[in-house]
Amino acid sequence: MLQKSYHTKTTDLISQFIRSKMEHGFTAGELSAFLKENGVDVNKTTVYRNLEKMTESGRLIKYKSMISDSFVYQNAEEENHCAEHIHFQCCKCGSVIHLSDERTSEYLKSLSEDLGLQINLNLSSLNGICQKCRTQTQK
Repeated sequence: MLQKSYHTKTTDLISQFIRSKMEHGFTAGELSAFLKENGVDVNKTTVYRNLEKMTESGRLIKYKSMISDSFVYQNAEEENHCAEHIHFQCCKCGSVIHLSDERTSEYLKSLSEDLGLQINLNLSSLNGICQKCRTQTQK
C-alpha cells in the first residue's frame, strides 16, 4: 500500500525552502531556523525524518559538508537531472554548481569505462573554492 502524502504548513514551508536553495546546499539546522522564523516550531527529529524521506525518494541529495561537521542537502528535482552529473561544492560559501557540461560528462564516462568503475553521481562531488569566493579573497 502506498503511503499517503500530506500537505501541511510544515511540508509546504519545507518545499518552499528547498526551492529557494536551488543552487546552494543547506543543512538541517538552516531548515529548522527557517521553519522557526515562519512560525513553525518543529523538533529536530521531524526535520531529519522529512529530509531522509526526501533523500530516499530522490528529491534531495545528501553529502558530507566540507565547511562543517554536518550533512548538506541539495535539491535534486527531476528538471536538474542531478543523477546524471557531478557537482562542485564551494568550501567557503557552500554554493553548489551543477557540472553538467559535455566535457565533464565525457570525462566521467571515459573514467568509468577505462577503470571499470560504476560512479554514483548522487554521492559524488568535487570540492574547492568557487570563482566568486576566489575573487573576494584576492581583493
